[in-house]
Parts: sequence; structure tokens; C-alpha cells
Amino acid sequence: MRQHMLNGWLVAALLALTCLLGITVYAEVKKEVQRTAWIHGLGAEQRQGTTWAICS
Repeated sequence: MRQHMLNGWLVAALLALTCLLGITVYAEVKKEVQRTAWIHGLGAEQRQGTTWAICS
């Protein structure tokens, strides 16, 4: 009986750890996608436009 309870707690702890890891990875990937979109999207065009305006 005690071994069965310990196994249950172990499975619950591993499941919680997996969920927390998944949430962390999702948050980091989402942040990186936004940064990459800014670099390759409007942010880069605005930065280049500003640079050309200053040079000319």
C-alpha cells in the first residue's frame, strides 16, 4: 500500500514538472518569436528608414 502511494506521488510530481517545463518553453518560444518578428519585420524597416533619414 505504501509503495502504491509513493508511486502515485512520483507520477504526480513528474507530471507537474513536465507541465511547468512545457509552460516555460512556450513562454520563451513566444518571446523569441516576437523578437524575431520585430527584427525581420517592421522594426528592421523602421530602423533602416531612420538610418537613411539621418544619412541623407
